[in-house]
Amino acid sequence: MTRLLYVEASPRKQNSYSSRVAQAFLESYQETHPDHDVEQFPLFQVDLPPFTAEGADQKMENIMNRFAGGDGIEAIGEWAGVMAEIGRLERADKVLLSSPVWNYSLPYRLKHWLDLVVQVGVTVLVNEKFEYIGQLIGRRVQIITSSGSSYEERFPLPTDGTKTDFMHPYLEHIFRFLGFEDIRTLRVHPTGIPGPDLEKMVAEKEEEARAAAKTF
Repeated sequence: MTRLLYVEASPRKQNSYSSRVAQAFLESYQETHPDHDVEQFPLFQVDLPPFTAEGADQKMENIMNRFAGGDGIEAIGEWAGVMAEIGRLERADKVLLSSPVWNYSLPYRLKHWLDLVVQVGVTVLVNEKFEYIGQLIGRRVQIITSSGSSYEERFPLPTDGTKTDFMHPYLEHIFRFLGFEDIRTLRVHPTGIPGPDLEKMVAEKEEEARAAAKTF
């Protein structure tokens, strides 16, 4: 059975524009793909596994084990939590990710989850040329984000202002690093000024999301 993992990275639920547009996408997806399994994973409502000194040491031990020709270390302690989250992602054929832009980048709970599942020696391997090879191939991800302002997606110059987008280049890069080949993005912005124009824009994005879900 085809599985869709919905990773929600906003704590605001129905008051979040990214969650609201993602919900429109999800409803349309389930109507179009009634036989697909959907797992909802709200990052601010679940207990993510810890990743402290123990997990960091295990990460390096696992890498050294793989470099030496092993199959990886035993999944105990914090590494067991890491492997559980990797398993959740590996079971998904498709990923829907919704998130607000916080401080030009990712909410901390989303970064926590990514730091669990992006593991050299597990989800990314290294070949004899020391090239990174993402292992989660044949998958697709739909990213839906919202931001109060519109941000420029480029590396900032010293003379630039503060509206630089670090989030989208990072998310698209990290999913390519994992091996995802089909990366789609829908942006809901700017949402910082309330009023009829905002509601009209969000409604249009909801319709765009519903249409995107039908071919996802």
